[in-house]
Amino acid sequence: MSKIVIKNLGPISYFEKQVDDKLMILIGEQASGKSTVAKTIFFCKSISEELKKFLMDSNIFVNKAKGSSLLTNFKKKLRTKFMEYFGTTKHMEPFLIQYTFDNEEDISIELNNGYANILFSQKIKEQCISLINEIEKYYERQEVNTLKQSLDFNFWSAQRDELAKMIDVEVNKIFGQSYTSIFIPAGRSMLSTNSEFFHTLTPNKYDILMNEFIERIMVLQKQYSQKIEDIVRDKKKLSSENIDFASVKKATKLVKSILKGEYINDKNGERIYYDENKFVKLIQASSGQQESLWIVLLIFSVILNQQKIYLVIEEPEAHLFPIAQKEILELITLMINSTGSSVIITTHSPYILAAENLLMYSSYVENTKETEDDVVPTSFRLPNQDVSAYLLRSHEAIDIMDRETCMIDASQIDMVSEELNVAIDKLMELEIKNGM
Repeated sequence: MSKIVIKNLGPISYFEKQVDDKLMILIGEQASGKSTVAKTIFFCKSISEELKKFLMDSNIFVNKAKGSSLLTNFKKKLRTKFMEYFGTTKHMEPFLIQYTFDNEEDISIELNNGYANILFSQKIKEQCISLINEIEKYYERQEVNTLKQSLDFNFWSAQRDELAKMIDVEVNKIFGQSYTSIFIPAGRSMLSTNSEFFHTLTPNKYDILMNEFIERIMVLQKQYSQKIEDIVRDKKKLSSENIDFASVKKATKLVKSILKGEYINDKNGERIYYDENKFVKLIQASSGQQESLWIVLLIFSVILNQQKIYLVIEEPEAHLFPIAQKEILELITLMINSTGSSVIITTHSPYILAAENLLMYSSYVENTKETEDDVVPTSFRLPNQDVSAYLLRSHEAIDIMDRETCMIDASQIDMVSEELNVAIDKLMELEIKNGM
């Protein structure tokens, strides 16, 4: 089981939790530490992917450094990335992060002379050095054939694909995980207004998480040059991979319902079509459509391609009507159930929590049975034991899951409403007293 311990990082005094739930929900006031926890978990889980990128960069191996030296270089890259996530560390108080992977190996990050010092367990360290040495030998062998094969693009392309597959398998073994980590930051609507000009944007205009998300959007844009049904049809014709048509059909319905139309990016630009002839340009679409667009399209692609991912979403409810908030949570759960993916959500919305309670309670009451009278379809149900929910307050994380009722503690959902109702009751009493 994977586990994280965070001590004295930003607003978080202490956070120690297992992080292998299918869904983790983090709520709390602004600056309470939701993003700190989410980004820390994401950073740790994405270390394996950073190593894959490092090993695929042949330029790094040109200096013929030894494996241990290259591992040090890799840790420096991780340190730089940590600073890009959390800012400069020189002014920070001493902190400690400990992360244990599914294979029970661990890493730690602690402040040392103002710098984030990243330590691997002995086994991870040895396996990384061994793999780095193997990749170094691989690049040396390729250099011998450089002149002979330099003009054969197909040869080099095939070689690179083969190398990527090998690295993927070996790195997954080291860290005991086999998924892609994706972070969807808040403030997504501004991307929709700039999306047609991504290729002209100055690098690093946004923070690192937004820049990485933009890179994913640029790939997604090319995939949605036609209707979803046509994308599915082409996938069926051109790919030998199995398609979960039942889940794809449900995802298609949810995507169109949330967007109130269908997104297409073609020669006419980015548009959301309400029917064959009526559309709105994306830049003129509603804030809810712009905020949710890349969440729902990314999730649809994950379901269609049967990918297993670890997804962090900041405020998926942003600018959405409560019904659409319920639907976006159903889409997230459909992805979890159909692909084995896991998700972290940070939210301020009581509707997200109420919608999740509905899905968990349905799992408890309706179980795995599927009938015509279902309140909640089976593909949207999520057992409460696969869900964790924490209220971040006063520098600590409070578990708000009520395992007896199979729901999130309702008092945490209605906390603000209760305060408002009390205030309204007092005003009504004052109205009567003053004879108004």
